[in-house]
Amino acid sequence: MRNKIKYSDIEKKHIIDKLSNVAKSRYYSLSDSDKKKFLKKAERFAEKYDFKNFAKQSDIKKRLKKINGKARVRGSIHNKSNMENSKDRAGSIRESYIMALNFLLLSSFGDAEKEDADDETYLRFEEFATRGNIVHSSVNHARFHTRKRFQSKNTSNNLKRTSVGNFDKSKPTDFSKSLVKRDVRKKAAMNAKKSSRVGYQSTRHSVDSVKVFAENTKKVFKRIMESAKAMTNPIALIAGLVMVVFLALVCVLSAVIVSVSGGANDGDDASAYEAQVSEKTESYRGLVELYCSQYDIPDFVELVLAMIEQESGGNPPDVMQTEQSPYNIAPPIDTAEESIICGTQELRDCLNAASCKGPNDINGIKLALQGYNFGNGYISWVLKHYQGYTAENAKIFSQKMCASLDVSSYGDVEYVPHVLRYYVPINKTSVSNQEAKDIIAELKENNDADNRVWKIIEKGASLIGKVEYSMDKRQGDGRDNPKYLDCSSFVAWSFHKCGYSGVPYSSTTATFIGSEQFKTIDAGDLRPGDIGLINSTAPTGGANHVGIYCGKLKNGTKVWLHCTSSSGTSLTGNDSGPMFGAYTGFGYFRRFKKFE
Repeated sequence: MRNKIKYSDIEKKHIIDKLSNVAKSRYYSLSDSDKKKFLKKAERFAEKYDFKNFAKQSDIKKRLKKINGKARVRGSIHNKSNMENSKDRAGSIRESYIMALNFLLLSSFGDAEKEDADDETYLRFEEFATRGNIVHSSVNHARFHTRKRFQSKNTSNNLKRTSVGNFDKSKPTDFSKSLVKRDVRKKAAMNAKKSSRVGYQSTRHSVDSVKVFAENTKKVFKRIMESAKAMTNPIALIAGLVMVVFLALVCVLSAVIVSVSGGANDGDDASAYEAQVSEKTESYRGLVELYCSQYDIPDFVELVLAMIEQESGGNPPDVMQTEQSPYNIAPPIDTAEESIICGTQELRDCLNAASCKGPNDINGIKLALQGYNFGNGYISWVLKHYQGYTAENAKIFSQKMCASLDVSSYGDVEYVPHVLRYYVPINKTSVSNQEAKDIIAELKENNDADNRVWKIIEKGASLIGKVEYSMDKRQGDGRDNPKYLDCSSFVAWSFHKCGYSGVPYSSTTATFIGSEQFKTIDAGDLRPGDIGLINSTAPTGGANHVGIYCGKLKNGTKVWLHCTSSSGTSLTGNDSGPMFGAYTGFGYFRRFKKFE
């Protein structure tokens, strides 16, 4: 570290005057306390790091011109020859100070990253900026977080007009509300929808192609059969029969391909997953559920908890290691909540970039996780050169970056298996109650419903005869084999164990009434998978009740799956605990939005 050089207020004013126009504007929008924070941090970086020869000056200048709307960045960069000839050490530190302050103030980079710069220039620029920050203590585990996921021009302008000093560290939740700009959420939703549409169209095209092939094969098969009937030559007849057998096999194979193409043909796993983590990490579940829901990834709560376990073991404050995140607009990270706010947004962007279909799309999750660790440049690079994540291409990318940045190591090449060891499949469902098995069979025969709905019903039915009802002893912690549940924790367990972690294990009837994961429907619109409550105003604690609608039996009986202390309408032989019943007390109904 170079010796510390103190700057007077007048000198600092001259330094600020040499900032880029955007950086200067952002600086003057800050509160006095945040101005001091930025100046102090830039001064610390200038003392510790010599930026002047780190990257090609032309590249840096090009990037900063883009950020500043092609305005010249005064005083931030000298050409290489001037730097090499300079013998004024204090002047060199001063230049580093200006450069560091520029980067800190321009950490969100506005819309620049959407420009058509090449990857190599970006990555050098990214590492250059990251070197000026306090990175993770282990270089192997350092993530260079200034990624290709930035906000729109409108949001960038909003940030310039908004004082970061308004952020009250004692109220991180208020900060999170101001951080989540409406246009950012809209853009993320549009990108996700676009990715989903592209994936759907690609799959549909493949399926249609196979269907056409199968239909054409069937036509040829029919013609050969007609010709074979008219054949009298034994040799020709035998040859024709061989051809018929061959084409029959092709038809069968085509039909199989079509059926598979409609499901998990890209490596999806039908299992649901849950996080097996320490008590420290588990203590953040409430915050993770809140921000996963707020940032449109409500089903990835378990994955985020697994990431927290890997990143920090639950040790605050930066539990998701997001100090260098572009979403961290008021550094440093002071609370676990701030870290989760930034981390959930970064994960959302990675999942969208990887076109991840859900919490059981392990291939998509692997690509998103390694992208979270390396930076989103990895995801675009993989999609350009490979079909998806592999341990081998993670190593290749790391080696490529080491060579490009002249560092000994880059990221954690085993980040994916490190996280997934905490993200484990939930045990398979097994319904042991015979009456329940018969009812499920009859319900499936008489009611149309998504397979996801039947999985939830079967998951809940697997607890019939194994769980006792108790509001006081209820075990709303998501354990595989609970002994005590009440009505709301039972319904939540059934949803959550099927991968819908946006429905917390600890739910109450109030949770189901207020949850944005559900929407209110009319009684006449009921269909399997909907939930019922007594009403929308009754408080928790026994005054309300909740169950899952399962459809009608052949005789017209409406069947509910619920957990109760006593019931005379049970259809499964037990009068308490989980059961299928002809319960008629529900008058307020809601539908899980994912089943619309």
